[in-house]
Amino acid sequence: MSSFEPIDEPVVLNLDSWSKLTLVEQKVLGAIFHKHAGQPFSSLLPREQWAIEGLSVAEAKSSFANLRQQRWIESVYKSWGERLFYIPASLMETLTIAYAQRVGITVEKMAQHAHVLQEGKPDLAAELIHLIAWIGREGLPLTGKGTIHKRTVQKLSAITVLSATDFDGMGIQYEHSDMYPTHVAILLDLLLSLNLVQKSDGRIQIVEHRLQKWLKLSWRQMHREIYQACMERYGESEPALQHFRYQLAVFAPEKNIWCHIENSELKPRVRGWLYALAGWGYGEVGEDQSGALAFRWLIEPQSLLNREHEMVSETEPCGFYIQPDFEMLVPPDAGPDVIWMLEQCAERVTRDRMSIYRMTRERFISAIASGYGLPAVIEFLDQYALTGIPENVRIALADWGKETDAAPLTVDRSMEESTGSADDPKLLEKDMFSGVYSSFYTPDNQGLVDVPASLHGLEHDHSVIEKKFSLLGFEEIPENWYKEWRRYHSSTARQIAAKAIEWQTKLGIQQENRTQYLIPHQVEGHEQWTLSGWCMLDSSENTSETEWRTFSPSEWDTMRLILPDDVIT
Repeated sequence: MSSFEPIDEPVVLNLDSWSKLTLVEQKVLGAIFHKHAGQPFSSLLPREQWAIEGLSVAEAKSSFANLRQQRWIESVYKSWGERLFYIPASLMETLTIAYAQRVGITVEKMAQHAHVLQEGKPDLAAELIHLIAWIGREGLPLTGKGTIHKRTVQKLSAITVLSATDFDGMGIQYEHSDMYPTHVAILLDLLLSLNLVQKSDGRIQIVEHRLQKWLKLSWRQMHREIYQACMERYGESEPALQHFRYQLAVFAPEKNIWCHIENSELKPRVRGWLYALAGWGYGEVGEDQSGALAFRWLIEPQSLLNREHEMVSETEPCGFYIQPDFEMLVPPDAGPDVIWMLEQCAERVTRDRMSIYRMTRERFISAIASGYGLPAVIEFLDQYALTGIPENVRIALADWGKETDAAPLTVDRSMEESTGSADDPKLLEKDMFSGVYSSFYTPDNQGLVDVPASLHGLEHDHSVIEKKFSLLGFEEIPENWYKEWRRYHSSTARQIAAKAIEWQTKLGIQQENRTQYLIPHQVEGHEQWTLSGWCMLDSSENTSETEWRTFSPSEWDTMRLILPDDVIT
């Protein structure tokens, strides 16, 4: 619902690249970013809006072509060759910083603590692992209508820490909303859109080779992939709300520090997003003494947006504590691969900052029977049990192992990476940033949730963008009209003013060494004619301060057309 990114390698442009744009290009990009954020649009702003920016339509069109050429603006083909334009999602962070003052900053650090309204739940990444493991054990068959059975939906709803009330303020639309509670729909939608599961042969099945790559990610990488999907799919598409969501990640202080939310007009929908973030485990919602909204991240916000700053080195693997009563205490920094194995050989009892699993005979035998092998499971426990395996537990495990007829064979799960379908839809196998990892989420991935602003299925526009901006009939006018300041007969001056209106470009006028720049709108009269339009309030043609004025030709001595640079060169 937020912005669109093609399947091509994403654009990486930063503030240094932005600072090298011309002033006019910065103005045009700023106006588009402010108006549309990352939403698609089919046409430029109207002439009146550009005039407020101190720009003519010709300047705006010329700079727009340059911005497209430099890939600040991308496009796709709609029907009958019509184009839709958009700012790529990969540039939103840079532009959020560049145009903060223009858009208006809505997120500020608070000096004091806030009263907590909604605590953050345990993070969503481990919850998805829990759900996939459950699907692997229980299966997820579909009815003839392509929906999950009602009883299975009830089970799914019960095994997660999420609840439908976490997303009450989101207004999320999805297929079969009468059958799926919102939190179940979101969980399934995430798994589908991350390509970790797919609908196949009348059931939802795990995409095994994708899962194995997923389990090799760090928690930080998983959080970012999931957060990008949540931003794109569940955040409301209104540009003002998209600006807020990016500002919340870009301008918030580091994690565990409260920030004040200034957005009274959109407060109910802003509140809905903040409560959803708390449900996903990304932060906590609060309010200050005046009742204004506050939020603090539980995950470093800067790590959620920009992959350029990816930390390759992660913390040392962390394990768990096995108790004599077969319970396993699992700290939050235990890695994804550790959690995955625990899901295979133990049952989850509680999920919190410190989670508790319990090893049971049934689950242990199931893990061995499913192909992990007794030696592999024991080796895993020995490696990650921080205080060792209690002797009574070790004896019980050996006895349980004897009960299975499965051969004690260790399966090399890494081999399964190559078993996936070669035409896995929209699969990005190319590592995009220093070989760290491939992106799992791309907006074209289909799930359950309706994403109205998605440009799914539309052809990306690869056409060559002409660098030179042209004006119809430019070769037919005298060069001195745009190259020299000159005095003209009234009828010729009227022709020049009319041409400026036709081309929607600027007109310069001078009187007694004072220069003014106009964006002309209308010529009225013939022999005694007047010119009305927007006038720059200082002598610079790049000013954005304008006012509506009406002139007669007697008010200037010399004049010339002011054309975009790339028309003249």
